[in-house]
Amino acid sequence: MNIDDLIKQVEQKQNDLVELRERWNRRAAGFPALPDEKQENSFAFLQEFMSLQDIQMLDVGCGSGRYLLLALEAGVKKVVGVEIADKMLQKAEQTLTASSWKPANYELVRSSWEEIDLAERAWVRQFDLVMALKTPALNSVTNVKKMLAASRHAFFFSNHLQRREPLFQELYAKVHGYEKAFGNEHAHLLTELLQAWGYKPATHIFEISEVRDEPIADLLIRYGDWIFKDFPTAAEKDWLRQELLEVSADGETVRHTAATTEALTFVDVRGIDPASL
Repeated sequence: MNIDDLIKQVEQKQNDLVELRERWNRRAAGFPALPDEKQENSFAFLQEFMSLQDIQMLDVGCGSGRYLLLALEAGVKKVVGVEIADKMLQKAEQTLTASSWKPANYELVRSSWEEIDLAERAWVRQFDLVMALKTPALNSVTNVKKMLAASRHAFFFSNHLQRREPLFQELYAKVHGYEKAFGNEHAHLLTELLQAWGYKPATHIFEISEVRDEPIADLLIRYGDWIFKDFPTAAEKDWLRQELLEVSADGETVRHTAATTEALTFVDVRGIDPASL
């Protein structure tokens, strides 16, 4: 596949920034911390290629701030998180202050990545590491080039390749008549594009299976976003609540399983000027 075709494939899903902000603000209240295994796998892989001691790191789409916290705990000198959703950013602030980190160690920026001006913020080649983990910002080649331009050493990103959540698939089928497939070749496409540009990305693929006890209130938000085209109407929300109550043992939580295949990719950006791409 040539570069033009790869770019088209990478950008086949366009972001609606207003919808993204609304969705992640809705999900913020019940947004769970990532399972420890995922966190450890991500940082263990990253540290195979570079030391995190005393570096400066940028996290694009930092969400609730869990990876910012892990980075500081791993020795990063300062972290900067960019997040589109106000309520997610509030959770990130709470995450960091609850662990006694001071403003000198972190900066939180409420913005979409699309709205960030690197020159205006003096962010060109400013960060030793730019990280983008499962963020919609990766859907744009312009965004990716901006991530490369912000880094003076490394770019680290991740994406789901496949996700299987039987409870969700069953509920989705009741509404739409078929099961929704969770497959995403985006990580592979980005890796191919980076290779075509002259970089040498290293990728690690791993699987995680887990049993969750998830609050019904959180599932109403998450599944509501996934099952219905827009956030569910009152009637749709009532239907979903009743379906979840039927499989709940205590009327408050639902035990269900989830299995994911994920790709982690590390890219040493030194030696290539993103402006030339």
